[in-house]
Amino acid sequence: MELVLKNKYKIQILSESVTLKEAIDGIAYTLNISLIETQELESIGINKGDSIELFDNEFGSGSYTQVFNGIIWEINKNKKSKKITITGKERTVVIEESEDEYLWSDGQTASQRTKIICDDWGIPIGDLIETGTGLAKDKRKESLYGMIKKDLKETAQKGGDLYKLRMNTSLDIIKLGSNETIYKLDNIIEELEEKDSLDGAVTQVKVLGKEDTKKKGRKSESDSSSSSNEKELVLSPIIGVFKKDTETYGTLQKIVDDDKVDDYAKAQAKANCLFSSGESSKTVNCCKDINILRSGDKVSIYDEEVIITDITHNLGSGGKMTLTVMKIDDVRRKFYSE
Repeated sequence: MELVLKNKYKIQILSESVTLKEAIDGIAYTLNISLIETQELESIGINKGDSIELFDNEFGSGSYTQVFNGIIWEINKNKKSKKITITGKERTVVIEESEDEYLWSDGQTASQRTKIICDDWGIPIGDLIETGTGLAKDKRKESLYGMIKKDLKETAQKGGDLYKLRMNTSLDIIKLGSNETIYKLDNIIEELEEKDSLDGAVTQVKVLGKEDTKKKGRKSESDSSSSSNEKELVLSPIIGVFKKDTETYGTLQKIVDDDKVDDYAKAQAKANCLFSSGESSKTVNCCKDINILRSGDKVSIYDEEVIITDITHNLGSGGKMTLTVMKIDDVRRKFYSE
């Protein structure tokens, strides 16, 4: 492996600890590496914000390829042991840490809104594939990533595909499970743990409409000639109550209070996104590392195609990896339903 600092300084990585981590509900691919602070490294004078890249032999082809490209986010030094630990993060961390305010028009897609943010902030645009689903008018004041994440969730809730962001030198929107090569992990699995739980189960959804904003006046107790307007506390109207599998699992109710859900059809669609029989996932420890796999990629385990929801690469000679996988419908319910 080879580490490239500040776009020009190359350092050969031998027995050092190197990990790459990513989760589907996070944004920044994260590199952690521990090094001995040699005179060479000291002379380079690395600082937070500097560029950092990692190159390795690509699994399957052996060709030398870039497996990480980002910035140094954190540096920890131990003067006694002369060890230095570097945390690098994919550049998407910039849109996770930066905030702004936008008023979005009705009918814009997540891709169109993401392009506007990129243009405003000077973020290099890569492959912003068209998500194709018109979204509701909205006012947002939060992190840039928070806005985009909400748009990608709304896209899924309206029946669209599942998408996430990735960034090396430019920002991409990728469709989950769209990787060309689907690796079969059967022969490299060391340990497989399966989880099937009622955690997060939803069998009944109550969808509420907009609260009545009626005011009522009353005489002041201290002065009968004065009056004040107070908002009358009333229950929100119910658009609909929807059920699925209540006979099997009992009633586990979720309340939806969303201004965008304003009729029965939208309420039914929202409920269908929220229904869940719980969380089902597999955690897989592999004796070999496929260093180009990312969260959101599709893999095959014993003839079942599943989506990686989080992954940790332990790089180097004898590299290993640990990943959590779920069926695409479970991914939609767990990560894109709210």
